[in-house]
Amino acid sequence: MQNEWMNPFPILLFYVIHAIVVLLIYGLISRRMKEENKATWQWITAVSLFLPVIGELFGLVVWFVAGKWGTNDMLDDYDQYVNYKPLMLEQLRTEAKMSDELLPFTEAFSDEGNKQRKDLILRLINSRIVDKGKYLNLGLNNNDSETVHYAATTMNHLIDNYVKELHLRKQEHETGNASTLEPLLLTYDSYLNSGLLQEAAYKRLEQSYIDLMEEEVSNGVEAKVLFHMLGEAYLSRSQKEQGMTTLTMLTEHFPSEPEGYLSKIRFYYQEKDWKGIQSTLAELRERVPKERIPHNQQFVLDQMWGTAQ
Repeated sequence: MQNEWMNPFPILLFYVIHAIVVLLIYGLISRRMKEENKATWQWITAVSLFLPVIGELFGLVVWFVAGKWGTNDMLDDYDQYVNYKPLMLEQLRTEAKMSDELLPFTEAFSDEGNKQRKDLILRLINSRIVDKGKYLNLGLNNNDSETVHYAATTMNHLIDNYVKELHLRKQEHETGNASTLEPLLLTYDSYLNSGLLQEAAYKRLEQSYIDLMEEEVSNGVEAKVLFHMLGEAYLSRSQKEQGMTTLTMLTEHFPSEPEGYLSKIRFYYQEKDWKGIQSTLAELRERVPKERIPHNQQFVLDQMWGTAQ
């Protein structure tokens, strides 16, 4: 009797037969089950393979709890989390292209023997680089006094240009007029992202920017750029609820435009809210013509959509 119990063959045979039966049952059930239930059944099947009988009983308990308290949603979220692999190839290509433009500036300020610093600093004035202040600050901290002088002069010149342009746009703007509001908001946005402002000055300008947009919304202006920039401004200040509410206004008023959906997807990605991404992607694909989506983001969105299925 003792030898029979010590013989591993019957136990191994039981495990093999049990595994085949479990997999066959799962295969039959999975064809008919709803997509949202698959994560739970995959988990139950995995447990059952390693814990015969006990796994099935425990799985039934999990299934009962899922129906009562939404455990299935939790498992679904986990399943999407571990399988979520957004491919940022197009974004990486864009960033690499921009890096080619930034590299000479970075090298110029780190290489003490570089003779082209002055020319490169002056090139910043007309370059496409957004955060010019970042590179000018490198020049201000350089050991070469002439480089510091050129960097300070260029920074003052750029700030003066922004102040004048902002003043001009304010004079041209008529309250409640969307066509004069857009260039004013774009000037604010460019100045805030220039890297030229110190912290206190940045906060003052940002508050002025938000106050203007809130006033225009209260005046009944329904402009795409207004809802988009106000929503992004709220999110940048961690005012999440206000930001998402404003972006929802954008997608409701302009359902066939991509900006609101793309901003929501970025926010949900930062928050690791996979269900939010999935639902927003579905809305984007349903309402926005593909040709309106920026080319450098189409590939990423296609990959995200494929992963979310």
